Amino acid sequence: MAADEIFASVAIVVGLATVSQLLARLIKLPALLLLLPAGFIAGATISFLDPAKMFGELFSPLVGFAVALILFHGGLELFNQPMDRTDHNLVGRLVWVGSAITGTCAALASYLLFDVTGGIAILLGAILIVSGPTVVGPLLEFIKPTERLSRILAWEGTLVDPVGALVAVIIFSGVQASDEASVTGALESLLVSLLVGTVMAAVGVLLIRAGLHLAKGSDLLGTQVLFGSVILMTGFTDALADDAGLLTALLMGMATPKLAGTGLAQLRPFFDTLVNVSIGVLFVAISASVPPASLKGLVLPALALVAILVLVVRPAVVWLLTMPTPGLTTHERLFLGWMAPRGIVAAATAASFSAALVQQKVPTGELLLPITFLVVAGTVTFYSLTAAPMARLLKVREVDVAEVTESNAPAT
Repeated sequence: MAADEIFASVAIVVGLATVSQLLARLIKLPALLLLLPAGFIAGATISFLDPAKMFGELFSPLVGFAVALILFHGGLELFNQPMDRTDHNLVGRLVWVGSAITGTCAALASYLLFDVTGGIAILLGAILIVSGPTVVGPLLEFIKPTERLSRILAWEGTLVDPVGALVAVIIFSGVQASDEASVTGALESLLVSLLVGTVMAAVGVLLIRAGLHLAKGSDLLGTQVLFGSVILMTGFTDALADDAGLLTALLMGMATPKLAGTGLAQLRPFFDTLVNVSIGVLFVAISASVPPASLKGLVLPALALVAILVLVVRPAVVWLLTMPTPGLTTHERLFLGWMAPRGIVAAATAASFSAALVQQKVPTGELLLPITFLVVAGTVTFYSLTAAPMARLLKVREVDVAEVTESNAPAT
């Protein structure tokens, strides 16, 4: 690829990301609703715009580092949204039991709807587990549901990302070897990834603590310490265990506010800007890497899969798993069942796997990325357009609760 095309491609991706986010704020819509089509249309109309081809083997690591920064930021956000034991238990059920049910249903539906092998269908099911702060956070900021609902959805969306990514990596390894992965080997890989990710996260937090102490109040150096530590530990972790770096980044984000000392508040504006740019660029870059021809014959089955996931699987999973949760109203349970968008981690994971599957000529491996892209686009569009009206209908927004409180207050 010529140097002038590379310069132009980078400029287009960053420019589209910025314009889309500005325009979304102007017209009061979630930015995600504009980022995906902007990237896809640009990739379809500009012949040389193909970030995956442009960066080659570097594309997957670059995406991984950007996602790690986003998950680290998501972990920082969770520190400001503490939950009681009841909601912790609920989130645990949604992340572990809910993921298992969702992944199984998504895999079965994918196998029935698309002409894919059983291994690719199972891999799709694992990838479609994830949600993530890249989509949940902006939607919650736009909808403004009650504090409790925001906490539950933020925690679930952030914690499920590394779980889905790790499970997908294990299944991906099995698909590469054969259509049937060893259960024992899969469990061993998961345990190794969890151990490596946790240990490296502990080292990373110590690095941040030491770095912030040496920065001595410099916001510029402090932000660089956060950025450098996340990149350093994510890179080493992924070198030891595939995609365990996402777990490392998330755990570092969750632990840093408690263990790294004071001074983080001053660094947040700088880091928030970095993460916002990363989100926009990732959505545009990955969607621009999906050729329109690859979507042929997949749109209608993908719409059916989206309908199954958002109208059947998610509401059923939430209704089942929230039954033992005291204090959660019917309207709150219904809203939780109406929020499960798929985001950049699903798209990034599929993009990372797709090239390897195609190169190794794994049957139907070339369908992994376009199907995932369509599901991400479908769920983002669906929830962006319906979640706010649903929240108003169910009266689960902060403003609705405040109005009810005021109307019930005794007259003076």
